[in-house]
Amino acid sequence: MNLVLDIGNSRTKAALFSADEIICTDSVTELSPDWLDHFIRHERPEAGIISATGMIPEWLPGWMDRAMTWFELTHQTRLPFHNHYQTPTTLGRDRMAGLAGALALGIQPPLLVIDAGTCITVDLLEAGLIYHGGSISPGLRMRLEAMHTFTARLPLAEWQASPTLPGRDTAGALSAGAQWGGICEIEGMILRYQADHPNLNVIVTGGDMDFLARHLNSVIFANAELVLIGLNQILKHELEAG
Repeated sequence: MNLVLDIGNSRTKAALFSADEIICTDSVTELSPDWLDHFIRHERPEAGIISATGMIPEWLPGWMDRAMTWFELTHQTRLPFHNHYQTPTTLGRDRMAGLAGALALGIQPPLLVIDAGTCITVDLLEAGLIYHGGSISPGLRMRLEAMHTFTARLPLAEWQASPTLPGRDTAGALSAGAQWGGICEIEGMILRYQADHPNLNVIVTGGDMDFLARHLNSVIFANAELVLIGLNQILKHELEAG
């Protein structure tokens, strides 16, 4: 049994895995020993991994030490692919995990992982399991917030499950620009990568996964737990490597 903790800026996601199978998942805004004790109350994880975009609570390493073998995902962690990113210390943990998750699901390179959350990351894993990098751009909701924040008169447009095109008023135009503009951006990225990699496989994850999966023409796979699956895969890879 493996414990996976993905510590973000506002929430922590936790998952228990038996081999490759997710047994349970949950999330919390403030991680605490009591919450973790409750989360694993029926299981005894033998190994664990922490991936932290946000701060790791001071008490957590000690809690992990008492409970299991564990490690933190860093730029020095052994990965199930060849990382040729020029600044590995700045590579987002979720980007590493997304690629590992795609491999764990049996998706073969060349593959493109699209993670649509606060930001939209697009990462390419080439044949030979070689990773050079990808792109980062503002997320769809961030675009709505930015247009309101950095202008004097534009309102904060609400998220639309199915934004109209064209937008028929200012709020509709903002939603069309942010949401449909993001879709067109991602479709353009996919087409550019497909020009060099005709057999490209594409998978999408993240908070806006459902919206993108409904509207993108090129997405073949979608998985909401891709990062957690990838973290478990990295943990297994590390344990097997010794």
